[in-house]
Amino acid sequence: MKMVSMCPIRSFAKDILALGLALLLSSCAMVESIRCLPHGEDSKFVGKWETCFNNDDDGFKADSIAHPIYCFPGDPSQSSDRKPPVLLLHELPGLSGKTLEYTRKLSQDFTVYVPLLFGKPNSQSNWHGFLITVGLNGEWRGVESGTSDVVPWLRAVVMKIEEAHPGQQIGVIGNCLTGSLPLALLGNQNIRAVVLAQPTLPLTIFDNSSEARSSLGISQDEIAQAKQSSARIFYLRFEQDCVSKPEKRWKVWDLFTERGKFPDRVHKWVIPYEKQPVEHAHSTLIGEWRVGEFGKATNDAREEVRRFLLDPVTFESTSER
Repeated sequence: MKMVSMCPIRSFAKDILALGLALLLSSCAMVESIRCLPHGEDSKFVGKWETCFNNDDDGFKADSIAHPIYCFPGDPSQSSDRKPPVLLLHELPGLSGKTLEYTRKLSQDFTVYVPLLFGKPNSQSNWHGFLITVGLNGEWRGVESGTSDVVPWLRAVVMKIEEAHPGQQIGVIGNCLTGSLPLALLGNQNIRAVVLAQPTLPLTIFDNSSEARSSLGISQDEIAQAKQSSARIFYLRFEQDCVSKPEKRWKVWDLFTERGKFPDRVHKWVIPYEKQPVEHAHSTLIGEWRVGEFGKATNDAREEVRRFLLDPVTFESTSER
């Protein structure tokens, strides 16, 4: 009797193991994604920042969404309304210390606005970002279909920046999780320069098809609207990055240069492995930043972005690939 009663349990356990093995084997993309995850250490930012546009206890509220927005006017001896505005969107680990350090660097030439999209400021955690990638964060659900709440909120942020900087052109930088979102904001004609740093959405966890690998993670209507904009695009990635797929870069090139007819519309900056021989290198402007010679690849990329944002129309890259 004991052997008979154990058989259903053993059969069920075998079914579970078989199902798990099948999922693992059938989803090579999941294995690849886990293998490709960058392994970087954050550092705490010790400087100061201000909050901007607060109209709610939780920060800046538009419709039902509210988040803090931090601003870095830079040198107080310079008038911040004269320095061109830049909207910096943080990456999947959150508004980390390295992100704030990069913001301070940018503030030498720009008035920088950094929304806290999730998590806590000056801290790093992949958890919140992963919740977004699997659709568990309500604000981000529907990004690909154009029905999310986060994109309209960001458009409202851009409008506030317009009010603070009348007549000035606006630059937007996206990183990793937010890498493609600047394209979704190009319905605003005051945005004249966008930086797409290693865009990752959608993560190809369960779908590793060529269509998923080349997807920009925003809706087709937003892409069509972005194509009508006269803004210039700067695209960055590490050559060996297996999180941000190379197919995305070619998709941006084909879409926004009309397959090379207007090459000045898109500038590409690809960092070869020999320039940054770091395993799982991914974050071009933030995560891989290091002091001294080890940070040269990121510092070079930051300098290119700085020049691009200052004058996107006449910008010429020093080393495109």
